[in-house]
Amino acid sequence: MHDEREYTEQNTREDASAYSDAYYRQAPESRRSCYGYSPAQCYARASESEAPPTSARRKKHPGTGVLIAVLCIVCILMIGLLGSGELFLTYHANAVSPEATPNHELYEELSIASEPDPALPLSQSSAEETQELSAEEIYTRACLSTVGVTIPGYAYNIFGQPGASVVTGTGIVLSEDGYVLTNFHVIETAYEKGVSIRVLMYDGEEYEAEVVGVETDSDLAVLKIEAEDLTPATLGNSDGLRVGQTIYTVGNPLGELTYTMTSGIVSALDRMVTTDVNVTVNMFQIDAAVNNGNSGGPVFNVSGQVIGVVTAKYSLFGMEGLGFAIPINDACRIANDLVDKGYVTGKAYLGLTFANVSAGAARYYKMVQGVYIYSVEEGSCSETAGLKNGDIITAIDGTPIADSGALVQAVKGYHAGDSAVFTVWRDQGYLEIKVTFDEELPTETSDSGELFSASGDLIERQD
Repeated sequence: MHDEREYTEQNTREDASAYSDAYYRQAPESRRSCYGYSPAQCYARASESEAPPTSARRKKHPGTGVLIAVLCIVCILMIGLLGSGELFLTYHANAVSPEATPNHELYEELSIASEPDPALPLSQSSAEETQELSAEEIYTRACLSTVGVTIPGYAYNIFGQPGASVVTGTGIVLSEDGYVLTNFHVIETAYEKGVSIRVLMYDGEEYEAEVVGVETDSDLAVLKIEAEDLTPATLGNSDGLRVGQTIYTVGNPLGELTYTMTSGIVSALDRMVTTDVNVTVNMFQIDAAVNNGNSGGPVFNVSGQVIGVVTAKYSLFGMEGLGFAIPINDACRIANDLVDKGYVTGKAYLGLTFANVSAGAARYYKMVQGVYIYSVEEGSCSETAGLKNGDIITAIDGTPIADSGALVQAVKGYHAGDSAVFTVWRDQGYLEIKVTFDEELPTETSDSGELFSASGDLIERQD
């Protein structure tokens, strides 16, 4: 790990690394869970289960009654053993099957098919999905569906030296014909400066990549390379994640230690992680070792299915085992939108420009703390609802809004078409205004509709 001096140098070196370390904020208690229970319920259940058993009283002089009792117990055990095999097998089969089989309906486009698709197999068969694989087997598969992503001229090693063999991040192969998922911050420099992006395969093949779409709010990007017969990753179901389950990662730490595998467990769920560019994303926490170059790489479960996208690590001096990954269910939805539309659909939009009113400014100007509206976009949902210039937003659906960051984060929790009650300060008094959100549309989108069938499903795309 880097010491404090190395960490400072790395983060102050312009364009030296596109990898973003992260600061994390604990999720609200209502969003945290432990196997489906709240922390309070978990504590109560643990307290009950850990109650010490009452010790049995010992007789000093066991007699005939004890001998008879022992013989009865032995007989009962012998009878029980005769029928226990079938009972155990039946219970085991019933217990494992529903839990281990992913919910295939989650993926309407980048789907997890119950039967392998011969043209674009984004999954194996149901029987194979429930099978636990060895780490060696997972690694063998991972090498075929994991790639290195590099920006020539902008790739630096741990010592700050540029190198042709250094990669800036990792990617996941989504389709046979070359769609690749990675983090936006991995390709951010190239995207902003218009320079080339290269994708490196395990067998040494190298391809020029085109940016299909990016989603900065979720730190994801989809690339396209001109390749055929690639091995796409098998995608799992991140809604079934549980704290303590074993996971593996494969990536390119430090840019030069390519195709490194690390292991660990899921350490926590629903962490609201804020990256160094002030983007907050819901992630799950892992303790597998991840470093610069791992970003955009896969997190595997024990069946070799991708359940997350490695995105960030908490890298203050002395911190260990704090990595974070975007759940694959969220990433799949975003990837489909990026490939199909060039942007993420359904994002809530207000049509406002605004600024903070700090507590100090509120006291000085005899206002209230919140978000001051400078202007309202004509024809927007905010204008339709009745929000005006000079209003100060103080709450949304009862949740206090102290600054613009809180406003932006709150709006992320809604979709286009949803409604919310805004509490605003106007004319020395409070008003409640109901706003139905518009959909956020990018100023420029990449039209990739010709790449799809009439249904727009990526799974059916075959040129």
